[in-house]
Amino acid sequence: MEDTTRENRRLVYDIVMSKTVEERFIMCAQMYEDAKAIARAALPPGLSHEEQEREVFKLIHGDYPEVVAAKVY
Repeated sequence: MEDTTRENRRLVYDIVMSKTVEERFIMCAQMYEDAKAIARAALPPGLSHEEQEREVFKLIHGDYPEVVAAKVY
């Protein structure tokens, strides 16, 4: 689905690319932290910290860390 005009996509691209590499890296890191916070909000209560981290990883990356790592290596 394309709900963004070509002009707006170009505008966003130009704004992002006008930033330094460091600024873009920080933006990316913040978006990842935001995604983790959203995923955490969907978790059932009562999970340990380690269980929360594993479930957040699965929600974002599609599977548990050891499974994803096995696919990469």
